[in-house]
Formats: sequence, C-alpha cells, structure tokens
Amino acid sequence: MTELLNRACRLMYLRGYREFLKPQNVRRTQLGYLFGLISKNADTAYGRKHGFSDIRSYSDFSEHVPLTVYEDYEPYIERIADGEKGVLTAEPVILFEPTSGSSGGKKLIPYTASLKAEFQRGIRPWLCDLYTNIPGLCGGKSYWSITPVTAGKTYTKAGLPIGFEEDSAYFGAFEQLLMRGIFAVDGSVKFSESIEQFWHDTAVKLLKCPSLSLISVWNPTFLSILCRYIGDNAAALYKELPACRRQLIAAKNDRFDRVFRGLRLISCWADGSASEDAAALKKLFPNVTIQPKGLLATECFVSLPLVGEDGARLSTDSHFFEFMRLSDGKIVTADRLERGEYEIIVTTGGGFYRYRLGDIVEVLEAEKDRQPRIRFLRRRGNACDLCGEKLTEDFVRNVCRSLGIAGDFCLLAPEGKGYTLYTNARSVTETALEKALCESYHYNYCRNLGQLRAAEIVHVGGEPERAYLERLTAEGMRLGDIKPAFLSRRTGWGKYFGTEVKP
Repeated sequence: MTELLNRACRLMYLRGYREFLKPQNVRRTQLGYLFGLISKNADTAYGRKHGFSDIRSYSDFSEHVPLTVYEDYEPYIERIADGEKGVLTAEPVILFEPTSGSSGGKKLIPYTASLKAEFQRGIRPWLCDLYTNIPGLCGGKSYWSITPVTAGKTYTKAGLPIGFEEDSAYFGAFEQLLMRGIFAVDGSVKFSESIEQFWHDTAVKLLKCPSLSLISVWNPTFLSILCRYIGDNAAALYKELPACRRQLIAAKNDRFDRVFRGLRLISCWADGSASEDAAALKKLFPNVTIQPKGLLATECFVSLPLVGEDGARLSTDSHFFEFMRLSDGKIVTADRLERGEYEIIVTTGGGFYRYRLGDIVEVLEAEKDRQPRIRFLRRRGNACDLCGEKLTEDFVRNVCRSLGIAGDFCLLAPEGKGYTLYTNARSVTETALEKALCESYHYNYCRNLGQLRAAEIVHVGGEPERAYLERLTAEGMRLGDIKPAFLSRRTGWGKYFGTEVKP
C-alpha cells in the first residue's frame, strides 16, 4: 500500500517535473509571473502606494518598487492581523507563519493560497525527481520534520491562525490525505507534553516503522540528536517495540543505517555552516545518500536539488527573483546571471515585493535555456559587534576549522566585555583561540585598545546541540528555522549548557 501511495504521488507530480526539466525561456517565465502578480495586486494598499497599475516592464518595476526588508512590512502586517483586507495582496491571508533568524526577533509571514501553491511548484518536481531516480524510495515510508508545540495554538486579533506546525501543511489537501499513509510519524507527536516526550514518541514511531526509506529534516543535528536519544534510551525503547523490531536496538552501536535498513535518502541542510554537521551525520548513516536541501525559507521557495547535480536549480516557476551581485552591488534578473556570489531578492504571492531575503548564494551555472544552478553560502549580516570588532559567522567558522575543532560542537557568543567559546572539544587552548581571532583586523584592534577581554573557553558536556535547539524553540523559533551556527549574538548560554562562565 505504501508503494502504491508513493507511486500515486509521483504520477501526480510527473507532468510538472517533466516541464521543469524541459529547456525554458527563463526571462519569459519570470516576467510572465511578475506581470500577472502585479496586475492582480494593483488595487491593494501596497500596490496603490507604489504605482503597480503603471508598471509595464521590469524597468518600471525596479523604479516604482523599492528594495525591502521585513521591518518595511510590519505596519502592513499589523493591519492584516487586525482584519483589514487588500493590504499586501488582493486575495485573503489564510494564516501567518512565524519565523526568525538564529539571532533575530520573531517575524510573522503572511501566507495566501497563491504562496502555498508557489511552494508546491518547487516541492513537487523535487519529490518526483527523488521517486524517479532513487531506487527503492517508493517502497518505504517517509519521515518529515515535525515541530513540537511548546505553546498553545495562537491567533491574531482578527482570528487568523499563527503557524502550520508541520511541514506537510505546505501540500494540498488531497496530497495530505495520501501522505497520512506514507508518513512514518503522524502529527500527534507535536502535542507531546515535553521536549523529552517528543523525542521519545518520535523515536518509538520511527522504530516501529517496518520500512523507512526517506527522512526529510532541516538541521542535520536534529537527526543526530534523535539517533543519540535512541542509543542512550535503547533499554526503555526496547520494551515498547514489537518483537520483530527489538533486534534493531538490541545491541547499541553508532551505525544507524543498520537500525533503519531500508533508508535510502536523508534530505537536510548540508551547505554553509551545516557542512560539518552533515559530515557528522554521514558517519551515522555511511550507506545512505545525504542530499543537501535546496534553499527554502519561510518566506519563499528558492531552489530544488536534482539527483546527480551539485547545488540546486532555481525554482523559476515559484516566484520572481532578482540577484544583487556582491562584487559591485548591481541587481540583475535570473536570466542575466553569471558565475559569482549574489544576495537573493524575491517577490512572492504572499505580498513581499523586492524582499531582501538575506541569503547569499553562489551561482554555479547559468545557461540560457535552463534554470540557474546555485548553492547556498551564508546569511547576510550574521555578525556580532560589541565595540567595532565585527565578527562574522564565516570568520568564526574558519577559526574553528583552523583550530581543528569545526567537527565538534562550537558556539562563540558574547559574554560581558568579550567572547566565550562553548565547545565539547578538549584539544584547543584559550591562547590558540585568541591568536586565531586576532587574525581579524577589527577584533585585534579592539583587543589592543582594551575594549575587549581575552576570549575564554567553556567546556560543555552532555548534549549541547540539543540544548541549543531547545533554547531557541523555547524562545519561539520553529525547528525548521534553526540553522547550525558557529556564532550567536545571544548571551547567557552557560545556564543552558549547564555551565557557568568564568568570572
């Protein structure tokens, strides 16, 4: 029955998948989407303010509509939350999806039926590609990331719901019905009474699954933590499994491809700061393919990976994309891309126009008749600056690599007048850390002026990755929004890791 349902999904997606693979005129596809969206929303509050009715070309669009960030939309989102119609989009907002960066505050992203459809136009060809090109994938069930509900369901003043709660909500109603027979873990686990119970319930349902072929999570550490939970609690879990499944965890080991023997593919972040965590996950599943996810954000669906290709293809059927070249700040459309590094700017059916997503990508390939192939590099502006030192995520990750500890848990965070590295690596010294950080001109300058104390190291035990996730989810972030990081602007990590910062 599971194989029949998987094949039914593949058949539903096959036409869109074949269209995606065909040579296409990227400019025509993108401009067709843009002009349709602008026309539909010309009489909204945002459309009237920016003269949507006068836009006849891309040049008009770029002149009339400014580049935006989330803060530009906050007044409009407040109006929508209070019940006003026709603010950003002509069609109604069906819910708000919360999100935030690992260092930022909570944001509410408006979702319309069009935006959901735009996500589906990226998800469907990706899944069809997997079902078509990964042998054995159709024969097993799937596990898709589920976020535990740490607080009750919330609504805006006008009654609009806040949050999907699980990834399957991005699909259509009929697809969700099909997937109830495909998913190894149902949505009930999100209502577990505690995070500990959530891990327990998820582990039991996965271990009971007779054939698991696909795992789709966001942060690779999420799956590593789940595997560690299974290993550490094997005796208790053993009692809850049927006799035919108990042998899977009877002998504790660190090879989870032997626990989930039918597993064919793991989809997770594996680029940028997630590369070390994905490599650690590969050690747990050495015989399982790990496919780096395309670039997805709560606001939009950017790219999808295809089996056998490096990077991911731009989902040109989903939204309208612009790219700001880092080398000179020039903005180009998808059909004008060249190799290099760019910041993504997106316009969507959810009502965000020329929105600076904050993600930096590398263009790997830009052909005239194919979707550009890109790879996520890093977030823009993920930096910490107490007194002018300007530490960035990229720099701190490279410091950890130079010290040989990037494969361990490492999180540099401000504490008082300086920085503390929380790590379970025992091989690094504070002298070596400070020397590596001083390779940054601005950090070294601030140290010489006495503005910063010397960097300290606090050794953490237990499961720091899990503590990291639990703090951020307790503060309102969804698991799917928590990206691996080497740098945090948050302070006070010592109490979450069960340690105390040196005086």
